[in-house]
Amino acid sequence: MISRPGIEDVTLIVSDFDGTLLGSGREISERTRIVLRHVQELGIEFVVATGRPPRYCDSISEQTGISTTLLCANGAVEYDPSSGMIKQLATLDLDDASNLLSEIRRAFPDVGFCAEMAGDFIAESRWLELASRPVDSDVSDLVPFLDERVHKLLLNLPDRSPDETLTLIAPFLKGRANAMHAGLPFVELMPPGVDKAFGLGRLCEERQVSPQEVVAFGDMPNDDAMLKFAGWGVAVGNAHQSTREAADEVADLNLNDGVAKVLEKMIGT
Repeated sequence: MISRPGIEDVTLIVSDFDGTLLGSGREISERTRIVLRHVQELGIEFVVATGRPPRYCDSISEQTGISTTLLCANGAVEYDPSSGMIKQLATLDLDDASNLLSEIRRAFPDVGFCAEMAGDFIAESRWLELASRPVDSDVSDLVPFLDERVHKLLLNLPDRSPDETLTLIAPFLKGRANAMHAGLPFVELMPPGVDKAFGLGRLCEERQVSPQEVVAFGDMPNDDAMLKFAGWGVAVGNAHQSTREAADEVADLNLNDGVAKVLEKMIGT
């Protein structure tokens, strides 16, 4: 059986944010902040890989209490909050994205869509309604608003779980998008081959870091590829079943400082 690596063999630690690093009250606990400082003092880079778009990531470095590299939009975007620099690593083919949405809408007329395009967000009124957000858009059809910057599409089917939605839309994908979810009531469509492992792999190439030198933490299916990519993948105790199966280890719940407990044992504190 492969055992957890020693901290001396780790160069980079990457963690999902919501549901993994965040604990009670959607805050990072002081216990977690302390161990992250120890990680930084050891010269290990800490990365947050999140499904969030850049506009929802500005507070992450402040919350972690250390300098934090950010991979956003499930690995499609690198973001530097200090400069506001957004670097798109991948985009959907515009024709494929437009055709895919049109085909899904014909099959499921009650669907709602939205799109992330670089720093811009455009949502149909139906998507906002299904997501229980303020309906401040009069967009009924997203397709005419798409452009070549689109790196993520989100869709919501009423009265369907995200797992059910993935199953229903799978026949429409035909290699044009990579579908995943983060436990929220919608599904995310990424460019083919793009997920958190894609973004992390790009970062590792830039840093000349081997996957075996990486420890990764996650809780939802959009983390699965990242946990498999890393030399050691850890699912927190509240993780989705597929994420637990993708991991080398299952830790305590996020609400019980699961990430911190693993890192403390690795560091020996």
